[in-house]
Amino acid sequence: MVETSVRLDRYLADKERRSRRRKAILLGLLLLLLALLVYSALYYQANRRLPIPFVQGGTQAVEPPQFLYAIAGPEGKDALAQPVGVCVTKDDRVYVTDLKSDVVRVYRVDGAYLFSFGSIASDEATHLAQPGRVAASPEGDIWVTDRMLRGIFVFDKDGAFKRRFVPKSDAAKTWAPIGVTFGPDGTVYVCDVGQSQGHRVLAFRQDGTEVLRFGQTKQAVRMQEAPGSFYFPNSIAISPKGEIFVSDGNNRRVQVFDASGGFLRIIATSGTPRGMVIDAEQRLLVVDPLAHAIDAYDLQGTRIVSFGGPGIGPGQFQYPNDIALDRRGRMFITDRENHQVQVWGWPTTVVPPVEPPREPVRWGICLSPLLLLLLPLALRKRKLVVTEDFLDAIAGMERTDVLQAKRLRLIVPMSEYERLAGKTIGGVPLSELLHGEPHSDSDVADLIDKTGVDRGTAILLTLVQRVGRLGTEDPELTRIARALEARTYDARSFVSEHDARASRRTKR
Repeated sequence: MVETSVRLDRYLADKERRSRRRKAILLGLLLLLLALLVYSALYYQANRRLPIPFVQGGTQAVEPPQFLYAIAGPEGKDALAQPVGVCVTKDDRVYVTDLKSDVVRVYRVDGAYLFSFGSIASDEATHLAQPGRVAASPEGDIWVTDRMLRGIFVFDKDGAFKRRFVPKSDAAKTWAPIGVTFGPDGTVYVCDVGQSQGHRVLAFRQDGTEVLRFGQTKQAVRMQEAPGSFYFPNSIAISPKGEIFVSDGNNRRVQVFDASGGFLRIIATSGTPRGMVIDAEQRLLVVDPLAHAIDAYDLQGTRIVSFGGPGIGPGQFQYPNDIALDRRGRMFITDRENHQVQVWGWPTTVVPPVEPPREPVRWGICLSPLLLLLLPLALRKRKLVVTEDFLDAIAGMERTDVLQAKRLRLIVPMSEYERLAGKTIGGVPLSELLHGEPHSDSDVADLIDKTGVDRGTAILLTLVQRVGRLGTEDPELTRIARALEARTYDARSFVSEHDARASRRTKR
């Protein structure tokens, strides 16, 4: 007997140590699962797709970007009509020029409409007439070209007019700016088509001082003809090395110049290049409105991939015109005749970062998947392994009603069920209350070998380990069950807990 007690104590101590390790591992896995659920919700809110990365082999072709969602604005007078230019600011605002409505419309990157603006104070007009391209200065001001008014107009980020940009050179007399771009140092680069023989690129300080000009008008019959000349230059992008990329629209090419305007090379495009941007992976993204597609090149001119195509469905374009990137690298592309801005993202094996929402409502949406973890707890039945003395004690208290609770399942070993099924307590047949469950002979044998307990006790304890709850009046069984991390009840504590639950339900 003493030997059995010693073996049992050693077994329970070892069980407790292993249980602590298991709990720590399970807690870590649960925290990881919660983190993944929250991250997935935040990621979906930011990117409109789940963070399932594409795994690519070393020789596999480049995966094209994926269409994510579209921005079209609210219905009615503020809906997008003919979006042409687009820029995305550091504070996650999307500015879109609407050629038909003569305004700039502003959205959040998730597509929520904010406001529109277009009023100016000029000698010629009080409102934008033909807004074309839009760019954000390093200071956060919004610069908008207007070819009809032959100028660039500067607004603050909330659409309040600040000034008209006026070159401090002879360009002010004849120019008609189409595209505007900022270099990393704040230099303003402009595509100018104001003179029929003077299509060119101009660069200024923000006070209007001209610092660079190059180019002239010439229509190239062949792609490589007339390097350094333009026929309706449309957009400019500056590489990290300071090279100036100019979309030479009607000459069907992109030309590359050094920081001083010296010609370097020609990139042959597949159509008519318009809007253009260089992303963080050093890809040149070029919008082709006539092919209704976007082409990606490396900076030396090798074509990487093309995406889009003509149509009115998701991911299809009708005369796209301009492209901009947000902080996450997603592409915002104006889709003029589909009256929307399409948002695309590159598939990647690296999950991009996301930011937590700022509004409490969005936090609620993001955390809602955690409620799924509570669903099994709400629906499951409470199982309780019981002994005969526990049942007799409940009957002695005349509280057999607690054994008939709707969500309660009373468990006994199968051999005990066969013995007790013919009995009644408090007028209730035990066959209606109890559920016999089979045991694992190997688990029972292992428990007997390690602890020295008798077979009947071992069978009961294997069920207790499986269920996690025991109702008994036996102090020794209670001690062992607690060491096995089971929750234990005697008749009084079980009735007390039942009544407390009932009281809470009544108050609700």
